[in-house]
Amino acid sequence: MNELMNKHQLYILLLLSCSVSMLSCSSKKTSTSPVAADGNSVTISDSSMNLMAVTLGRVENKIIHSKVYLNGKVVALPNYKASVSTDIDGKVEKIFVREGNRVKRGEPLFILRSMALIELQGQYIEAKSESDFQGIEFKRQEELIKNNVGALVNFQTTEAKLKAAQSKVNALKAKLRLLGIAAEHLDDGKSDVSPYVSINAPIDGYIFKLSVQVGLLATTDIVLTEIINTDLLMADVYLYDNDLDDIQEGQAVEINFLNHRYPAVIGRVEHIAHAFDAETRSVKAHVSFRAPEGEVVLPDMSVRCAIIKEESKTPQLTVPIASILEEEDHHFVYLCFDSEKKGDINILHKYRVTLGNKNDNEVQIQFANAPSEGFRVVVNNSQIVENERKKQDGSLIN
Repeated sequence: MNELMNKHQLYILLLLSCSVSMLSCSSKKTSTSPVAADGNSVTISDSSMNLMAVTLGRVENKIIHSKVYLNGKVVALPNYKASVSTDIDGKVEKIFVREGNRVKRGEPLFILRSMALIELQGQYIEAKSESDFQGIEFKRQEELIKNNVGALVNFQTTEAKLKAAQSKVNALKAKLRLLGIAAEHLDDGKSDVSPYVSINAPIDGYIFKLSVQVGLLATTDIVLTEIINTDLLMADVYLYDNDLDDIQEGQAVEINFLNHRYPAVIGRVEHIAHAFDAETRSVKAHVSFRAPEGEVVLPDMSVRCAIIKEESKTPQLTVPIASILEEEDHHFVYLCFDSEKKGDINILHKYRVTLGNKNDNEVQIQFANAPSEGFRVVVNNSQIVENERKKQDGSLIN
C-alpha cells in the first residue's frame, strides 16, 4: 500500500514539474520576442534595430519644388541682330574686323570704293548749282513783279523750277547722309569728291558670318556680315498640352545649356503664343535671358528650361526616399507610434502611401488612411524591416 502511494506521489510531482517547465519556456519566449497582433506590424527591439542599421525620424511638412523640363533653342531678339549690307554698290577696299570680334555701334567695318558714289556726289553738285541759279532768278522775277514790269507767268514758272531744284538737292543730300557723307563740304566747290564709303556697325555685338574679301563687288542685295548682340537673348521653348498649366507670362525659369558647361541662368517668360503649331502640336513660349558672364551664347544653341510646377509650392508630408518600400505598383512606409513604445520594444506599422513631388533625396507622401499624430517613420532599410515582418508572421521562408 505504501509503495503504491509513493508511486502516485512521484507521478504527480513529475506532472507538476513538466507544467512549470512549459510555462517557464512560454514566458521566456514571450518576453524576448513579442509579436504584434496586426499582420501588417512588426515588433523589433532597439538593439535589433541597431544591428539592422534601421533608424527612425520625424515626418516633416515641406515644400519640394517639382519641375517641368522643356526643350528649346536660342534665338536673337529682333533689335539685337543685324544684317549688314551697303546702300550703294562698290568694291571692298578694306576690312577692319574678323569673325568673333566685338564691335560698337558706329564702328567702321569695311571701306568700299564706289563709282556710283562719285556719280551721286556729282549729281548733288549739279543740283545744288541749279538750285542756286533758280534762287537768283526767282529773286529777279520777284523784283520785276513788284515794279509791275515782269510777267506773272514768268514769275510762277521760275518759282516752280526753284522748288523742284531744292527738292532734288534735299533728296540727294539725304542719300549722301545715309552713306555717311556730309554734303555741305561739297557746297563750296573746292572739296574733292570722295570715292570711298564706310560701312559701319548698326548695333553693338559680335561679328557673325563674315563672308567678304578685298575686291568683292558689294551690291545692295548682298549681306556682307551679321552682328549679334548676346547681352540679351531669347529662347523659343516648346510647350505641350499638359505643360500649359505650369507656365505663365512673367514667370522666372532656369535655363541650362545642354551641350556646353555653362552655368545655368535665370530667364523670364515674355509671352506665350496663343495657337498650336500644326506640325509639332506644341505652343511656343518666348523666354528672355542674359548669357552667362564671359560666355558666348549664339542662336540655334539647344537649351532646356526648368519650370517649377504650381502644385509643388504647397507644403506636404515629406520623408526621405529611402523610407519608401515599393511592392509592385504600390508604395508603403513603416511608422512607429510614440504611445506604443514600451521599454526597448518598438512596434512598426506598415502604411500604404501615394507619392507626390520628389527630388534627389526626399519625396512628398499622402496616406491612404491618415494615422494619428505622434509617430516616427523608418528612414532607411525599409526592406529589412519588411523581411523581419514576414519572418514573424511566417510568410518568409528561409
